[in-house]
Amino acid sequence: MIRSLVFSALVLLLFLAPPASADGAFSHATFNDVVSRFVDAQGRVDYKGIVADHAALDTYLAAVAADSPTSNAAKFPTKNDRLAYYINAYNAFSIKGVTNRPGIKSVQAVTLDFFALTRWTMGGSGVTLKVLEDDIRRDFKDPRVHMALNCQSGGCPRLPQQAFDPAKLDAQLDAAAHEFCTNPAKVYADAQGVWHISQIFEWYEKDFEASGGRVAFIDAHGGTIPSDAKVQIIPYDWTLAAQPGRAP
Repeated sequence: MIRSLVFSALVLLLFLAPPASADGAFSHATFNDVVSRFVDAQGRVDYKGIVADHAALDTYLAAVAADSPTSNAAKFPTKNDRLAYYINAYNAFSIKGVTNRPGIKSVQAVTLDFFALTRWTMGGSGVTLKVLEDDIRRDFKDPRVHMALNCQSGGCPRLPQQAFDPAKLDAQLDAAAHEFCTNPAKVYADAQGVWHISQIFEWYEKDFEASGGRVAFIDAHGGTIPSDAKVQIIPYDWTLAAQPGRAP
């Protein structure tokens, strides 16, 4: 009986332990498993599926809670290692934040709690989505990050079916920025020639100044907005990014 209990405990510990990468760097394999199984090609999430089978997401969050670039720098030797960690952690926290709220229809309904009051553990320290996003923007100064962070809403960039990978992060961020800036739901011209752009470009306008401004950033990533065009902001779509019938 005792042997059986000890064996069961060891199996549980092995399952919860974050998968080791070949070079000892932090692994995003379990989060990759989550998004590859529960996110569709449109970036919509099967929240019900995650509620029923949450082991992989919980394993990844346990890894994030144990190690961060601040608490264990050796696991994050490059800038891309650090940035991929923060992006994936943000997206994983936001998914868990939705599944922790059965019946939620939109994160807008719980804005303060969701973004500023709910605390997550990262390398042994508490953090909120708001603080994490602000830190990513301030520390990395890469406006493409706005096309990678996903708060589980329709106005967000598409949540990819792969975790962000340090080894190919620049290519992934370029692809995310191009997709967002050429998405007719996020950037489009109406019949009168007025250009409508995502509210992300209004909220974080200063972040795009180093790229020549928001229009220049859009055009550098596949857009075709004339420099003298009239621009209006698209009100943000706060609809929960759930697959049909799969809200929590």
